[in-house]
Amino acid sequence: MKKRIFIVDDEPKIGDLFVNVLRRDGFEAKSFVNPGSMLAEVDEGMIPHVIIADLMMPDMNGIELLEELDTRDLSLPVLIMTAHSSVQTAVEAMRLGAFHYLQKPVNLEEMRALLDKALALYDEDTIDESPSGASQTERSGNKKKSGGKGQFTLDSILGDSPAIQEVRDTIETLRSVPNTIVLITGETGTGKNLVARTIHDTSAYNAGRFMDINCAALPDNLLEAELFGYEKGAFTDARDSKPGLLEVADGGTVFLDEIDSMSMSLQAKLLSFLESRTFRRLGGVDDIRVTTRILCATNSSLEEKVAEKEFRRDLYYRINVVKLHLPPLRTMGDDIITIANEVLQSFANEFDRPLEGFTEEAIEKLKTHPWTGNVRELRNVIERATIFAQSDKITANELLLPDPDNPLLGGATGGAFRFPERRSLEDLERAYIKHALETIDATYAEISEMLGISKKTLWEKRKRYNLDEAVDA
Repeated sequence: MKKRIFIVDDEPKIGDLFVNVLRRDGFEAKSFVNPGSMLAEVDEGMIPHVIIADLMMPDMNGIELLEELDTRDLSLPVLIMTAHSSVQTAVEAMRLGAFHYLQKPVNLEEMRALLDKALALYDEDTIDESPSGASQTERSGNKKKSGGKGQFTLDSILGDSPAIQEVRDTIETLRSVPNTIVLITGETGTGKNLVARTIHDTSAYNAGRFMDINCAALPDNLLEAELFGYEKGAFTDARDSKPGLLEVADGGTVFLDEIDSMSMSLQAKLLSFLESRTFRRLGGVDDIRVTTRILCATNSSLEEKVAEKEFRRDLYYRINVVKLHLPPLRTMGDDIITIANEVLQSFANEFDRPLEGFTEEAIEKLKTHPWTGNVRELRNVIERATIFAQSDKITANELLLPDPDNPLLGGATGGAFRFPERRSLEDLERAYIKHALETIDATYAEISEMLGISKKTLWEKRKRYNLDEAVDA
């Protein structure tokens, strides 16, 4: 069955244009010059799958149209068309239930992309073709609203310290702000990836996918191809065209971790994209426009990198629109125990162990340890303790904490790197690299130097041994 699209615009030429385009694309399309006539057809049982409506119309504006649809309990995705001067009103419309907005003059490719996402995100059984035109399911229960329905919520960010409260408040503020670039800073293991995913999942602008990439883990030419994509024949092994992450995540988010590792030439290309929101695939000639949000993260001081001319000053100013700094675990006081209890319950459920918490001595040990690897280090320590726990509470002796001066070797507490006998050298290498990536508070380049291999070799071994999770920030 063809998907039915209704277009509502008081300018007939715009409606006729969209109808012609959508019919060529295989849709059933019909235009209306005012919302009242469209609602009358809806009331007679002709229910569309998607509505594209102008925001500013003389008889009834886009927000009023949303309210009318709501009174009919119709779970329909609505795309709001708006001029630049009324973008803030369009944002308000999204908060009231609009799926997304299109800025005039409408880019037809952007419209097609949003239509595909709207049709993919909404269930067909929300369309009730009965004569009454009323949905049998409540709007609030069936519509997959874009804001706050993902896996990660503000509650995913644990802690009550002022620094954590500020992080949550900023994410809440960003919820209704489109495409704002965010720079997330903090030491390794402080949860930058978690914060990025939470920004995406709680945003009203998450119609597209969340895609993340570690800029330090890829050689420069491969990183460029991953971001921008390439056309067939762009280089020797390009046997087919491939869209990049910016294109795949259109309408969603791309998270650039360790952005300071990006080369100066690639920084220039990223800056050009951020300024124009358009790019070309490698070997391509066509400009591609997307609405992808960019989130960046680093555990380095970009100010120092700029001073040392290792990071472009203009790019630094461009990505530093909103800055979120994540505090190190050692400064979070009682939040350490809050996070530790949550991690413990997660592992206890995973391993089916009836654990209830920590002894007083274990709590004191957790609070006084420096946690150079932050939450990542905490998770590793608690995972092991969960496996070997002898009672319903984790004891201080069961918390094997690494030596902060040498996290690979451990100290008197017994937190050394251990490996069973009678295993292959390949198994040993995999375990040792995994241990290094999970516990060393350093950049990807510094870890490769410690291991005595190049960054490219470390990246290849990480892929070979499937250690992607070990480098999540």
